[in-house]
Amino acid sequence: MIRVIVSFLFILSAAAGFSQTGVSLDTEIQNIERAITRQDISAIERHDALIRLAQLRQLSGDIEGAARNWLEAAAAVPGSVDDEALLNCAYCLAAMGEWERASAALQPLLLRYVRARFLYISINAISSGDLTELASLADNPEYSSLRTEIFFILWKISHTASSERWRQRLVNEYPQTPEGMLAAGRFTVMPSPFWLFAGGLDSLQLIGGMPVVTQVFSQSISQGAKLQAGIFSRQANAQLLVTSLIQAGFFPLIEQRTVNGSEMWAVIVPAGTDANRVIAELRAAGFEAFAVK
Repeated sequence: MIRVIVSFLFILSAAAGFSQTGVSLDTEIQNIERAITRQDISAIERHDALIRLAQLRQLSGDIEGAARNWLEAAAAVPGSVDDEALLNCAYCLAAMGEWERASAALQPLLLRYVRARFLYISINAISSGDLTELASLADNPEYSSLRTEIFFILWKISHTASSERWRQRLVNEYPQTPEGMLAAGRFTVMPSPFWLFAGGLDSLQLIGGMPVVTQVFSQSISQGAKLQAGIFSRQANAQLLVTSLIQAGFFPLIEQRTVNGSEMWAVIVPAGTDANRVIAELRAAGFEAFAVK
């Protein structure tokens, strides 16, 4: 069974709020946690706060905590279910390799949402090894918006001959997409909400001869703010992001951390005394970041 590893950088509109204020991610999470326990908070306010909390936890790499908050948000308003929150919960559960729980969360969504059916079929393909149903989606017009994701998953979980066929389709049909660039061996690709399942920056095997950054800038960042631009479970993938940042004119570092008992590598951009300016510059270059201690 392929263990799904996800280190998304979800580019979330909600992240802009704390980025612009310079509040650290940990502080923002703690503030929201306190807010949702208030006696006077309404159901709608609690729902919105839980969604923000889930988004921030995804951004920090806490996928398990995000799944819990998405599920709470889905049922936060009595008498209704937030389908989008439930779908996000299912994605997080799948990212953790919790196939049965993810499939159960998807059941009420299957008749209404193409993406829910895609996720459900993908889970079945990865957990069972039977790729027939997933492959049938590849040229189905109903799933055309998900075609690069379908191709990518099939590339990563197929046997050798079939795998190469799907890789070639990505390269030939979608050369400018993140999936196509990865399939072609180009490595300056930013993480995105796509990085799920058997693909993404954390399960991608580096292609032979592909250069990675083996040395990062060592300037001291003990004075001034620092920004986290990504967090990964493989050091090589943190180095890929470092490469992209260097090419964009930034000077990143890699910090090793332990998150939920797992070894992780965070990509840090020193911000000096003006974190808001550097956040704006990063965003203008296509990167997201938040202040960390």
